[in-house]
Amino acid sequence: MNAQTANRLTATLATGIFLILSILLASLSSHQRNDTFLQRPSSFFTDSSGARALFLIAKQFFPATEQWRRPIHLLPLPGSPDAAGTMITIGPTRPLAASEAEHLHRWLVAGGQLILLAANGWPLRQRAAAGERELTEESVSDDGTGETFLSGYAPGLHSTKAGQMSTGRAAGSSLPDGEMILGWRRSFAGTGGATVVASGGNAALAVEIPVGQGRIIAIADPTMASNGALRHSDNAVWLITLATGWSQGKVLFDEYHHGFGQKRSAVELTRAFFLTPWGWCVLQIIAAGLLYTFVYRRRFGRIREMPMPNRASPLELVEARAGVLRVAAAQKLAANLIVQHLCHTLGKVRGKTVDMSDLSHELENLARNRGVGAPITTLRGLLAKVQNGARLSDGEFVELGRTAGEIIKGQKL
Repeated sequence: MNAQTANRLTATLATGIFLILSILLASLSSHQRNDTFLQRPSSFFTDSSGARALFLIAKQFFPATEQWRRPIHLLPLPGSPDAAGTMITIGPTRPLAASEAEHLHRWLVAGGQLILLAANGWPLRQRAAAGERELTEESVSDDGTGETFLSGYAPGLHSTKAGQMSTGRAAGSSLPDGEMILGWRRSFAGTGGATVVASGGNAALAVEIPVGQGRIIAIADPTMASNGALRHSDNAVWLITLATGWSQGKVLFDEYHHGFGQKRSAVELTRAFFLTPWGWCVLQIIAAGLLYTFVYRRRFGRIREMPMPNRASPLELVEARAGVLRVAAAQKLAANLIVQHLCHTLGKVRGKTVDMSDLSHELENLARNRGVGAPITTLRGLLAKVQNGARLSDGEFVELGRTAGEIIKGQKL
């Protein structure tokens, strides 16, 4: 057996083993289960139970159509900016909170239209008593028993049980041209005095409930908006017609009550918290703390030493300079500095530049005008020794500084 034949046999054997294992694993694996999340008539799903097709059709007629993913109490009222005229709620799986029901009533009274496709009338969330379980999505019944949103407007309104899909001609004031082909599985067993706007045979499919300037269009079967039902009927045309006359250019699909909440920013959540009673309590505590801090002048940081004030004593400055000159033994430099300062002061008084060559002449004029000849005569003698380069004694050096200081002081006065 050559190498080529051995390679072919090895490849054939490996392929056979792979096929046998694949068939064995496929036979042992269980069948795929239906995901319960895919059974909601949500506009996110494209399966037969979803309502994605109706959302896309509404998007064609109303480009501003959106999926509402926030609580109902945040819904803008008609007449406000970015408000919608119609909300479509299809088979909500979450109950309606009391605050949402109150705001939804105000929204309807202001002129909004709610197209509600629900077999149970949309149950209201009940507050649990001590030791009792709170009403959740799993505890919502499908028969409309208990307090529901629709029971507050039409107490006798309840639907039949689900049956086989019926497709037939329906009639009513809400249908274009008075009739069309619709598909349904449920109908209303009792209308509670509401006006029937669509019926198939003897079955009431939809009723109208006026609320203030708005209205509720209650439809018994939520599957009428599903992708599967739209393939075999004109349900989409009917539902879009209902929204056309009341949309004001914008339609909302309620997805919050299907469990699809919108992510909110930290700023928005903080603002929502401060609007609650607990938030008001926290704000009052913060305000009281700030008031206490500022009234009693409490520090926000650690204790710091107060900065030392700047000291500008002329005597200290003179002593410091004299100390430097004394250590450096620069008597001649110190004398020249005293003379330069004297020249600078006389120049400011005269309004012209005075240098050392003009200093003797200026001192003569000063002695003649002020009558202070003795100090000036002494100073002229000391200046002559400085200009000639002679060394002054300590007494003469002190006398030079004292006399120059007296002259400068007299000029400033």
